[in-house]
Amino acid sequence: MNAPIKGSTSAPKGSPYGSVETPEESFLELDLRAIYRAMRKRLGVIVGIAFGVTALVMVVVFQMTPLYTGEALVLLDRQKTQVVDMRAVMSGLSPDSAAVDSEVEILRSRALAARVIEKLNLTQDPEFNPALRTESVLRWIDPRVWIKFALEDPAPQSEEMRQRSELNAVISAFQARTSISRRGLTFVIMIGFDSANPEKAALIANAIADTYILDQLEAKFDATRQANEWLSRRLTELREQVRDSERAVEIYRSENGLESASGMTVSEQQLSELNAQLILARADLAEARAKYARAQQMRSTGGSIESVTAVLQSQTISQLRQKQAELARELANLSTKYGPRHPEIVNAEAQRRDIALQIDAEVGRIMGSIQNDVSVAETRVEALEHSLAEIRGETGIGGQAEVQLRELEREASANRAVYESFLNRFKETSQQEDLQTPDSRVISAATVPLVPSYPRKAFIGAVTAVLALMLGAGIALLLEQLDNGIQTARDVEQELGLPHLVSLPMAPSEKGADGKVMPPQEYLLAKPLSAFSESLRSLRSALQLSNVDNPPKVILFTSALPSEGKTTTSVSFARAAAASGLKVVLVDCDLRHPSVHRVFGIARPEAGLVELLAERLELGSVLIKDPKSELDVVPIASGTANPPDVLGSAQMKLFLSRLKDAYDLVVLDSAPIMPVSDSRVLSKLADETVFVVRWNETPRDAAISAIKELRLYDASIAGVVLSVVNTAKQAKYGYGDGGYYYGKYSRYYVN
Repeated sequence: MNAPIKGSTSAPKGSPYGSVETPEESFLELDLRAIYRAMRKRLGVIVGIAFGVTALVMVVVFQMTPLYTGEALVLLDRQKTQVVDMRAVMSGLSPDSAAVDSEVEILRSRALAARVIEKLNLTQDPEFNPALRTESVLRWIDPRVWIKFALEDPAPQSEEMRQRSELNAVISAFQARTSISRRGLTFVIMIGFDSANPEKAALIANAIADTYILDQLEAKFDATRQANEWLSRRLTELREQVRDSERAVEIYRSENGLESASGMTVSEQQLSELNAQLILARADLAEARAKYARAQQMRSTGGSIESVTAVLQSQTISQLRQKQAELARELANLSTKYGPRHPEIVNAEAQRRDIALQIDAEVGRIMGSIQNDVSVAETRVEALEHSLAEIRGETGIGGQAEVQLRELEREASANRAVYESFLNRFKETSQQEDLQTPDSRVISAATVPLVPSYPRKAFIGAVTAVLALMLGAGIALLLEQLDNGIQTARDVEQELGLPHLVSLPMAPSEKGADGKVMPPQEYLLAKPLSAFSESLRSLRSALQLSNVDNPPKVILFTSALPSEGKTTTSVSFARAAAASGLKVVLVDCDLRHPSVHRVFGIARPEAGLVELLAERLELGSVLIKDPKSELDVVPIASGTANPPDVLGSAQMKLFLSRLKDAYDLVVLDSAPIMPVSDSRVLSKLADETVFVVRWNETPRDAAISAIKELRLYDASIAGVVLSVVNTAKQAKYGYGDGGYYYGKYSRYYVN
């Protein structure tokens, strides 16, 4: 018997043998191996699907019309040369990413596509205009055509609507062939166009770039022209406003007598002059009063009046002082010569007194003059103050008019400033209109492509092959899940909960001495050292070791359904046991469809098991000797109306007891379990039941149901035999079975 699976736990309840892996081990050991086995098993399906799908796709790809791609590169120029300051009117592009993405969307716009189509007259090109193409009859295979036909409005369209619809279709087809993308984070935009004609692809790619640059220029010219027109209209309005405001200032100034000279009005000039004169007059009055007060003080205190400035500056007093000094010298000279009473001295004294009187008279006159100057200065100050008061009255009356005048002047000044600003801007825009340059330039014009860009046959083939392999693998796994057969010992132990006794390989198709292909039971004797023969000996050993203390002698062979190799297995097992020297009898217990006698090439006998049990015949009267071995056979000559009753009768029990005493091994070949209940009854009389499952054909559900039926009868099931195993294919299915290693140890067998 096979050993339990490594790392497994005990089998579920009701399983006499085997074990079940834990979920973790199932994932790590079972599922991965199961996937590998499924891949190996369905390798033909995987390869076939992969090859078929790839071939089909490549046939379609090679039928496609090749397309060529023309590529032009456009650089967004961020550094603009400004001849005049026009940033407020039409500035260059912003250096941020959003501006570049916006330009990409402009290149993708339908408006730009329509301009290129109109420029190149692509509406007359069948490559873009579906209305000009010759429709193929095969188009009705495409379901989209039927859907479009069903949804199409049956009402006739006007010529304008038809042309518009045709233009929209051309634009859509044009945009489908256009690819616009930004090169990484640079300011370079790639313009690509696909066409079946390489020259046309390059021509249209360059046309898109040229139209885009022209569109930029036209946008700038339009913006500049609109700015000029608006500025011109605004300047006319501002000019009228400046003229009106300045005229209002002059009229108001004239009406209110606010004429000015040197930036001042007449009243302001008069007031300023009177203020200046009054200041001077008051200064003169103060000076005159100071002089007069000083002179009065000197006279009243008896001081020398001659120290007064006016006296000092008097020419008359200076001359009198000079004469007085000369008389003093002369008097001094005379005094040295004459006495006090001398007439010359007396005369000199008289002259000196006369000069002193003249000086006093002159000082008095000067004091009067100073007093008169004070009076004149006071009169002048009073006159100036009176005049200033009159002028100030007039100025106060005109102050309100000046406030209004200043308001009018401010308004006129503001209008003049706005007008001058707009006038300067208008001159700038007028000059810039002739100096506009685009914000983009073509750095690489599209050249005629030499190799088609679509379809990428190598890439499509590689991707299709990979996807087809994945599809094949998926279908293989699906088929494996839908596969209801049993292929390996692992399947037996996990699905049926029974030990796997042995796998009987399919006997090679070899011919015997009569030139016919030998059946398995004949091949067994012809090739006693073959793998088939060794498997039968392994089966006998497994049955003996199932109960070492009391080896089974009555062994029942059954299956779930007919044609699963049950009879071939039981006959071959019995012959192999007889060939090894055991005394073996084979009893055909399939009362409904007996076939043991046909396997041995014996005609249907006149008496068999039924007659033996019913008429109590001797065993020797129905026993048939195998002509090629020492095997005894109890055939079936005729059937019965109630096989379960016959097989479960006391006579059958007695018959089997007699066989156990007479033979070393009793082999029972019975009917299938699912169609009839014969084998269920027999299972209670046998020591062990061997359940035969045809490799890769017996449905799992049928096998599970059959085993469940046997267990309801408390049958002792030794295990499962996989019959008719294709060892070459089984080697692809998994590990653990002898078929997987058959190629390695096949030299030990003699075929």
